[in-house]
Amino acid sequence: MILRTPRRHQRSRKRGATTPEGIIYCGRPTIRGNPFRADRFGHARSVRLYRRWLSRALTIGDLERLGFNQSEINGLVQWRNRLDRELPTLRGRDLQCWCPLSSRWCHVDALLEAANP
Repeated sequence: MILRTPRRHQRSRKRGATTPEGIIYCGRPTIRGNPFRADRFGHARSVRLYRRWLSRALTIGDLERLGFNQSEINGLVQWRNRLDRELPTLRGRDLQCWCPLSSRWCHVDALLEAANP
């Protein structure tokens, strides 16, 4: 049996387009979305922050320096704990978001790595 590496897919904006069967959408407002908004941090930085958050390398002090208040930080901690429980369900699955496939910066790439170690 040949195992296929899960891939990232781009969500289509065309009228009538749907997410193909078997692919999981990972944008907002799902638990799989990136809480570090590109309109606040820029696209590349938001993905770098997400990657650090996903690997638990982003500290509470880091979040405070980024301008998050205590309530937002608590929400991010709860979100991260929920995402931990979700990761096993993403193993082996193709994931979808809005980023162009040519983009070097996409939070789904970090999710794919975390779900498929």
